[in-house]
Amino acid sequence: MVVLAIMFVLTPILDALRLLDAIRLKKPRAAVVTEKMQCKSYLKVIAYLWGRAVLVVIMCLIGGISLADIGFRPMAFNHNIWFTVITLVIGGLAFVYFIYELMASLASINFKEQIKEQYANDSQGDLSMLPRTGKEKRLYSLIAVSSAICEETVYRGFLLFLLLELFPGIPIFLIFSITFVTFGVAHLYKGMKGIIEAGLMAIVFMGLLIVTDSLIFVMLLHFIVNFSSTFMLSEEQGAGVAA
Repeated sequence: MVVLAIMFVLTPILDALRLLDAIRLKKPRAAVVTEKMQCKSYLKVIAYLWGRAVLVVIMCLIGGISLADIGFRPMAFNHNIWFTVITLVIGGLAFVYFIYELMASLASINFKEQIKEQYANDSQGDLSMLPRTGKEKRLYSLIAVSSAICEETVYRGFLLFLLLELFPGIPIFLIFSITFVTFGVAHLYKGMKGIIEAGLMAIVFMGLLIVTDSLIFVMLLHFIVNFSSTFMLSEEQGAGVAA
């Protein structure tokens, strides 16, 4: 358990450093990020996500921790009724919001000319990582799936199990505080606004894991959050900004 705890403490730091490729892609705004460069960056992210998650799972199995222990089990609602209702309402609203974002981006009703200005002034480099071509969008979709499975396995399922094992009876506000800090640190590359947004989302995800006793719904919501950005840029918009 001590080894696993040390491994987890290092995880957010490694995640923060992981996107050095993204920082490199924050090149002078006039430079062009080619499809090959973008796809290479996506593949590195996918490899990292699965490599880290597989390592954590292997360490758990060696330590006698099953997949069910870290959240791979059917949903069950056994928590306090008020906490359950409030958390499910918040999670449901988040689900609806990101479904809307996905539908809006698919219909191109929210993201037209204004996205070019946002893209050009993107100080954190987030928009420069959005996919433009069909190949990029397919790989970005794999990132959405990989991130949902791998990050929830590590940052929710494994973290919750670790905290409950090391600190039986730990108050729920401490669980939320720790998941906020760790997931926020993992998103340092996004700046303070991104850190806070990631931390708040982590609290929602952790709450859903606690009330459903499963990673199923949490992974689904995480996937929708990430996948909703896949169609934000058309190939023409991306090319127009990079040119």
